[in-house]
Amino acid sequence: MLLINLLRNIIFNFYDYKEKPIDSGNVKFVVIHIPDQIGDAMAIFPLIRSLEKQQIKHLLIVASVMNKPVFESLKLSHTQLTVVSMTMQDYASLKEIKNVAKAIKDQHGTPDLCIEAMRKKNLKTMLFVRTLRATTNFQVVGLSQKCYSPVCKMASRMDQTLRAPVPMTWALLMREAGFPAVIAKYEFPLSEDVLEEVRRETTLWGDYIALNLEGSVQARTFSFTVAQKIIMTIKKATDMPVIIVHGPKGADCAVKLTESYDDVYHLSLAPSLMRSASVIKDAFLTITPDTSILHMASAYNTPAIAIYADYKTRWPAMQEISETLVVGRDIDHIDLVEFEEMVRRILARI
Repeated sequence: MLLINLLRNIIFNFYDYKEKPIDSGNVKFVVIHIPDQIGDAMAIFPLIRSLEKQQIKHLLIVASVMNKPVFESLKLSHTQLTVVSMTMQDYASLKEIKNVAKAIKDQHGTPDLCIEAMRKKNLKTMLFVRTLRATTNFQVVGLSQKCYSPVCKMASRMDQTLRAPVPMTWALLMREAGFPAVIAKYEFPLSEDVLEEVRRETTLWGDYIALNLEGSVQARTFSFTVAQKIIMTIKKATDMPVIIVHGPKGADCAVKLTESYDDVYHLSLAPSLMRSASVIKDAFLTITPDTSILHMASAYNTPAIAIYADYKTRWPAMQEISETLVVGRDIDHIDLVEFEEMVRRILARI
């Protein structure tokens, strides 16, 4: 590991430059770089809210095509907001990364601050930072390059050593840098149009349980057989209707399950991130193996059961009422007796 860090620093130093000390009172134009997953986008709202409180002039968010919907209904009271999208960084070419950074600089000028929110120590990150060449840069992954402000040290320790929840780390960083203190939480703003179209269906079912059975990776996705067992277990614990929350790839599974059980439904609307979030927002309880769905529930303070194959302290449930079930490496090895007890317990708490 020491050798890897040494080699990384040698390579990264080629892209390095000297930052200027941060003066929060004079920061007017900020870029947040987050072309990543959905949950990562929801976690940066402490950054956004702190900058909004500071009443900076212009905030530009570089999102991925995947997580851009998280920001589409965001409105800031005193700050101009620009959201640009690119390929998720893992799949973006070096040329695309450079072009995005150059376009920002050409169209809007040099940022006073770039917050590198990717939380990845890789060449693509350094390429973006060097090409944009903001006056100073924030990060929390512990890089020692001169372009990063020294005020990041405590937040980097929280992220790298203490493995604190990501929204908490971002909130601390902004406070340490002299920006207004804010609550550490996830957010996912929704438009009234989306909420209304979803509620036209969900209000017919009364109080319901939102059940998500699939994640962004196979390790967070239940097999169809286990999904059936989970639904039967829920129905043993409560007679509350179940609405299956799914993406495009889970549509066939959702249809089969709704055809197999009474009081199990899915939206007739085409699946979308915003519609899934709307279902989560109004749910009595959300059950999910996927952290993105869990973060939506946290954003709306919807009670949740989080089922982890591999628990990560940086991505916990952050609502007032939640339960956590850690299964192990294979998500299908869920203990259904323990799960039923958890469903009964959390429904009683709610």
